[in-house]
Amino acid sequence: MNRKYSIILSCGLAVFAIANHPLIAAEILFIGGQPDAAAGDDQFVLEHLEDVLGHNVEYLPANESNTGDAEGRDLLVLSSTFGSGDARGKFQDVDLPILQWEEALVRWNHGAADGNFRMSEQSRNGSGRETTDIMILESAVGHPLAGGLSAGRHEIFEDINRTPQQFGEMAPGLIRIAALDDEFADEIASYWEDENGTEVEGPELVLTAIEAGGELGPAGDGFFAPAARVNFPIEDVGFDLLNEAGLNLFNASIDWLLGGTDPGLLGDFNGNGELDIEDIDLLTAASASGANDAAFDVNADNLVNSSDVETWANDLKNTWIGDSDLDGQFNSGDFVVVFGKAKYETGNPAVWSEGDWNGDGQFNSGDFVAAFSDGGYEQGARPAPAAAVVPEPSTAVLALLASLCLGFFRRR
Repeated sequence: MNRKYSIILSCGLAVFAIANHPLIAAEILFIGGQPDAAAGDDQFVLEHLEDVLGHNVEYLPANESNTGDAEGRDLLVLSSTFGSGDARGKFQDVDLPILQWEEALVRWNHGAADGNFRMSEQSRNGSGRETTDIMILESAVGHPLAGGLSAGRHEIFEDINRTPQQFGEMAPGLIRIAALDDEFADEIASYWEDENGTEVEGPELVLTAIEAGGELGPAGDGFFAPAARVNFPIEDVGFDLLNEAGLNLFNASIDWLLGGTDPGLLGDFNGNGELDIEDIDLLTAASASGANDAAFDVNADNLVNSSDVETWANDLKNTWIGDSDLDGQFNSGDFVVVFGKAKYETGNPAVWSEGDWNGDGQFNSGDFVAAFSDGGYEQGARPAPAAAVVPEPSTAVLALLASLCLGFFRRR
């Protein structure tokens, strides 16, 4: 959605627009149950991956897929719209992150165990256990897959829906993110028998994962995950019912899985393992050069320009346009930094730390347009992307900017 704001600055008058940026494109193979993505909510998932997250997706029906189809991909997505037998034995050993919601593939106590992902002893599709809520576990708080949610009950569906559940013995390396809503589970308790024939109750896990190299089950059998896996709490239908919190969890799963495949840190141009001032200075210089060097194309649109600068600052560093010292905030201290470099309106080449916040190679009023369009002045640290709100600049902000500009002009 485009929004237009007008900012009157003592340093100039600008009208600008804000637009969403595509995320870094990944190559995704999506496996479903029909010749095209027509079964269940597969089409909604595919559209979200392509149109919202900006990835490149190829669709294949499970009965026509083979292990080799995963080669050259960044991520494999397995729907539950196919029969588990159409995929069993094909992808459990591939060195590729997998997001999936076919419950029969996660357990080792079903069919040919060696063809499954061996993440739990038992599982079921959630039939008769439909709910709108899940419970984020205390141990999961702060994990990227928890999507910033606190421990406790959270509604993730707009209507009741199946949430495939795992129970019984769990793989030693299993990451437990969420369980079935306790209140719901207490009403219709679930039981199974342990190895001694004793009835056991709960917990019923609905969002789980494992990292590359994590030990699979049963414990001690010598199975380890070749790459990261996430089991997401939807079934054939349900994706279209996810509310904002649910979609945030889905996006967090995609981000976590793709992050595990990147051998380096995107945007780390100096190779020191961090996103720092030198990286963004290099990027703004590359943007100003007009060379479109692919090494600096962080948003994968085959161009290197202001959009890459914005993507680096907002999406990769999670800070504001205008945060010259990269301390995570955009405030008057950043004006002190850039005006201290004495490049404002001189026509001399500038980089990010010298006031070039839009990647055109100079520090001028256009950089204030870019910074204030991002809405971060005196807002503190940038919130998570899903919660970001862009306020209009206040009169006090504009007055402060005017006084800073005039003050530095007088000194010069």
